Amino acid sequence: MVIRDNDIEYILKKMNISYADAEKALIKSKGDLNKALKYLNKKKNSFCRRTSSKIKDIILDIFKYKLIITRKNETLINLPVALVLFVLFFLRMRYIYLTLVDFLFVLLIIILTDCKVVIQKKNEYSQADNLIKPTNTPKETDDIISTLEVTEDDDYNEVNIEN
Repeated sequence: MVIRDNDIEYILKKMNISYADAEKALIKSKGDLNKALKYLNKKKNSFCRRTSSKIKDIILDIFKYKLIITRKNETLINLPVALVLFVLFFLRMRYIYLTLVDFLFVLLIIILTDCKVVIQKKNEYSQADNLIKPTNTPKETDDIISTLEVTEDDDYNEVNIEN
């Protein structure tokens, strides 16, 4: 049985897997390229693989949300939902069970204290969106014309404000 580098490279391009997995598939299929591709497709579409992929997506989505509790426009709690779930899981592991009655009690306290509870998805803005972008037209305020001029060099950024 001979395993050629060309076959491994072909599988790498076709299946988008690691070199070791491609080599392992060719060894299992005794060098037959078609059998190796069928084996990898079957492995890729297996139930465990799909399930683990879905679980991974759910876990990554949990990290995108945060729990915000506010009262009179003042933020009391701003935590990631993943952290809240981890704490609840940790409490459960320590044999401290939060029952439905406990949950209803906390809910009643939130309602009576006029708190607002929001689960919000985090904004996925890049840093470039937070930068001030200069405009070419000057602003007029009380007969004063002010302009913002931004020049960028390799070493530093310079901002000149003229009134």
